[in-house]
Amino acid sequence: MLVTLAISLPIGVAAAVYLEEFAPKNRFTEIIEVNINNLAAVPSIVFGLLGLAVFLNFFGMPRSAPLVGGLVLGLLVLPTIIIASRAALKAVPPSIREAALGMGASKLQAVMHHVLPLAMPGIMTGTIIGMAHAVGETAPLLMIGMNAFVTSAPDSLLASSSVLPVQIFIWADKPERGFVELTSAAILVLLAFLILMNGAAIWLRKKFERRW
Repeated sequence: MLVTLAISLPIGVAAAVYLEEFAPKNRFTEIIEVNINNLAAVPSIVFGLLGLAVFLNFFGMPRSAPLVGGLVLGLLVLPTIIIASRAALKAVPPSIREAALGMGASKLQAVMHHVLPLAMPGIMTGTIIGMAHAVGETAPLLMIGMNAFVTSAPDSLLASSSVLPVQIFIWADKPERGFVELTSAAILVLLAFLILMNGAAIWLRKKFERRW
């Protein structure tokens, strides 16, 4: 999740700022916007196939590594963060931009010092919701081999590891009675984490919401 956040948040916010504030309105940017909206609706297993083809087969990165899993989930979350960030930027009134430009600020200064801080609560809300979506994903991680049997905690981003949704998937398939309790406990932990993340998103939206 840390790798996913480190990859998706900066790239997603930068892409949203460029598309919303600086990109010229032409056919090329329209194609990019349509593709971003389409990627948000693509099944998650397609991102797993992309990760398998690009990160494992082309770049030769190790299977079942947290770095590869984070990169795949980062690609999955990226369209959601871009769409949420653009909506938050669009919600900032044009008068904020005009006032900053009228005081002599450049377009970049107006965006970075005034528009982006005001849009940050909406951006963070969208990011948390996107991350909560990524937490429960299993299919793309199975495609890159994160169902390996791991006997010890990984000590690096390239060591073999597993994730909680995949572990639940493996334990639920076991016939032994002892795995029923393990599966139930893991599901409760995952649900608690998802509720916590969605609750944080709601709290952020309520606390920092502005009515213009």
